[in-house]
Amino acid sequence: MTDRAACERLLARLKAARWDDDEAEKLHETSRRQLASEFFRRKAVWANALGVTERWPFADLALLVDPSVETDPVWLADLETAVGHKLQVMVRDVVTDMFRWVSLGDRPRERFPELDDPYEPMVQVFERGGEFWQGQSGIELPIAGVSYGGLEFRLGQEPIAIDASALAALDERDRIEVEKARSWGTAQNADGQPGKPDATTG
Repeated sequence: MTDRAACERLLARLKAARWDDDEAEKLHETSRRQLASEFFRRKAVWANALGVTERWPFADLALLVDPSVETDPVWLADLETAVGHKLQVMVRDVVTDMFRWVSLGDRPRERFPELDDPYEPMVQVFERGGEFWQGQSGIELPIAGVSYGGLEFRLGQEPIAIDASALAALDERDRIEVEKARSWGTAQNADGQPGKPDATTG
């Protein structure tokens, strides 16, 4: 049985995400990297629990929980209409399995009550700045990439807090560091001395 209400809630969140928003990407650079890292950790934990570690990090978890689960293409089509363009191929795959996953309702939680929602970190990656691109050994965000890291590494990784206050603190810390670097460079240039390179330009 498909949990359509859960699919509707996910669709509403994804429609409201900050797709194609350069400012959001810059403001949330650090938190998006941490969210992606937590996504890979959670997928590793679920792949391990389901006995399909050889498929990590690309396993479609919903199909492993219930091979009969079907995906109504209307969810992705509705999202892409709202975004205004087709999403990246890998993003489309992830989003498709997100809808499969939430359509399962409470079944995954009933089977593995101790495990965290595997897709929540990636939903927040989208909410805080839109898409990612597939790289050679990980994913590429507009400013920096995040490697898959290896299964054993991810299984041993400490969980990363992804509540709003923890993520905001990460981004605020980086904002302060960037402002300090800019101020230092401005002061040095005003004294006629070589300024420190602007932290935003790399």
